[in-house]
Amino acid sequence: MNRVPFGPSPIDPRRTTTFLDSCAFDPKYEPETTAANLMLSLYQEEKVVLLIAHSVESEIEHPNTPQAVKGLANDMNRTRLVGLTNLERERLQDIKSAFIGSGRPEKYEADAQHIFEAGKWAAYFVTTDERILKRRDVLETLSRAKILRPTEWVAIYHVSALAP
Repeated sequence: MNRVPFGPSPIDPRRTTTFLDSCAFDPKYEPETTAANLMLSLYQEEKVVLLIAHSVESEIEHPNTPQAVKGLANDMNRTRLVGLTNLERERLQDIKSAFIGSGRPEKYEADAQHIFEAGKWAAYFVTTDERILKRRDVLETLSRAKILRPTEWVAIYHVSALAP
């Protein structure tokens, strides 16, 4: 049996799919902006696969979303709304309950849907949304997607690139 002294290695972002939250396109503060720009460059160079959940689309279409973000998003692949199995409906409800808590459901429903979609289709969900990041431990367990800031994703990308 091989011993892993520091736990399992993260999945190489070049070998899996990463979902982007709409705020990950344009974080508006460093070092997240630089990291998000690097992620988008790697995507444009076809070194990684970045996706947008269908549930993020309405946020991108919002009138206050910068045109540059809309332009980047228009070139990206999206998931489609598909029917859910009973187990998936239960998982989505569990994510909603954990994320929303005692808050207003209508305000957080879309974020819960994004996280669910990431867990269904991808290994990583990249966001700068502090509400999501504060709850990431429980949301990762429920969704099965690793929730990261752009800088954390870039760090995994660089470490993975060094691995044999």
